[in-house]
Amino acid sequence: MNLNDIRIDLSYLDEVAGGNAEFLVEMIDIFLQQTPKYVNDLKLAIDEKNWKGIAETAHKIKPTLTFIGLLKEQEEMANIERQARSEENYEGIKISFDSLCQVFDIAYKSLEIKKNELIANF
Repeated sequence: MNLNDIRIDLSYLDEVAGGNAEFLVEMIDIFLQQTPKYVNDLKLAIDEKNWKGIAETAHKIKPTLTFIGLLKEQEEMANIERQARSEENYEGIKISFDSLCQVFDIAYKSLEIKKNELIANF
């Protein structure tokens, strides 16, 4: 995964928001508040090799990736969920998760920048 290719795409959220910048900022805030907790929960489940916890938490994270346009990463999270439900490929899950964590770090920073730009234009 080339981290330089990571691009946040808020067109879906913008469409849902109907161009309402304040609503878009609220949605970004929700992502920035909830997603790090889910990612931490997923890390704990992976560390404990808790298959059910991995699957359930990956399932929670999937739609958030769609909302910010990270479709390849959403599919990777879906793969983690599928593998956990089948209780297979633990090492692959760990590798995928580590890669996705790098994406999340970039996404958090990009979303903070976008949020500040939106707020400046209120």
